[in-house]
Amino acid sequence: MEDRSQRLKRFLPKTRRGRIAATLAILCGGLAIWWWGPGSGGTPSATAPVEKSQVVKREPFTSTLNVVGTIAPGSGIDITAPFDGTVKSISFSYGDLVNQGQVLAELDLSELLQSRNEAESAYLKAVQASEDMASWTSGPEVSRARRGVSTAMAELSDTENKMRETKALLDRGLVARSEYDGVIQTQRSQRTSLVSAQEDLATVLRRGLGPNRRLAELDLKNAQLRLEKLTAQFGGATLHAPDDGIIVRPPTGPADGAANDALHVGSRVSKGQLLGTIARAGGLGVSFRLDEADINRIKTGMQVMVTGPGFSDLSLAGQISSVAGEAGKESAGAGKASFTATARLNALTPEQARRVKIGMTATIIVIAYSNPNAIVVPPEAVQGAAPTATVMVRDRKTGKGVPKTVQLGLVSPTGAEILSGLKPGEEVMWSVAPPPPAAP
Repeated sequence: MEDRSQRLKRFLPKTRRGRIAATLAILCGGLAIWWWGPGSGGTPSATAPVEKSQVVKREPFTSTLNVVGTIAPGSGIDITAPFDGTVKSISFSYGDLVNQGQVLAELDLSELLQSRNEAESAYLKAVQASEDMASWTSGPEVSRARRGVSTAMAELSDTENKMRETKALLDRGLVARSEYDGVIQTQRSQRTSLVSAQEDLATVLRRGLGPNRRLAELDLKNAQLRLEKLTAQFGGATLHAPDDGIIVRPPTGPADGAANDALHVGSRVSKGQLLGTIARAGGLGVSFRLDEADINRIKTGMQVMVTGPGFSDLSLAGQISSVAGEAGKESAGAGKASFTATARLNALTPEQARRVKIGMTATIIVIAYSNPNAIVVPPEAVQGAAPTATVMVRDRKTGKGVPKTVQLGLVSPTGAEILSGLKPGEEVMWSVAPPPPAAP
């Protein structure tokens, strides 16, 4: 019987090179079996989830909203046209730094002068009418009416005397009956004229009493006020800067944008038209727009942090000062509504005020919610949604996860606020997908 060494020799190559190759093949096969075989100590399956855990504790929690806007005048004084007219001269350019009392523009007075002359004419007529009403009972109209009554009474008296004389002559047969009848007809007509004259006198007297007298007083007062108002406007023909600051272009809309942009010598302005705004030094703000999904999250008084590409190393603090209650007209037909909001920045240092310019692009971080003592867990630890959201809590006895219902607050990319259902010291558990394998 062949021993073991003799049997192995029958299967080995005869040459030295062949025996080396066979030995290498056997070694490679064994290495492969050890690397990929079960229990060989290789890497775990790439699809197995990774378990994580975190001990619950109280910590600050904030929810923010990031929007883009522009630097705007936060505290400004509007410059408006005091009356209708044309621009006679302009002494500024938008963006200039102006000083209190500096002349900004001058308006032409020709139209104002014409309006004042008309107002003075109306005032003088009202004065005359008021004086006539004050002396109405002794005025020409009342005197004329009284003379009419006196004349009618005298004529009637004469006719009645003549009628008595004619009756006496008729009784004696000295005049014809027709003559007497004519005198009677004349008496009747004069009695009617007397009644009409008395009614006219009563009507004229009533015109000087009650509502008519009050109407004359009101007409006089209105005419006086209009004249005083127009006279006072003469002093506003020259527009001065009411305070130090930067004069900026007024906000333009679809209807009046062209007019505001074209403000120049000779351009037409109307009373109350906004010509510019003086932004007080250190009183800047930001203006931005909000989608309808975010408008109810923002309230006045909320804190903001503002940065921008033009002042990238500065972080400016401020507060929300106003939130529009109506969507802007420019959002009509855009598919969704947008609302304008403004925030006023805290007072800037002289160096900050020098670098931050009105109209610069700004990134606004609105701190919509802040809780300095909240229970926060990673968003991945929350399963489901309110009101049936749950988290897995490690049982201290078994070490296994137990689902627990929690009340969710706000959720941000960095954490989820838990209002109730968890206590500090408990350990939440969750699983995440493993990281992708590294590229070879």
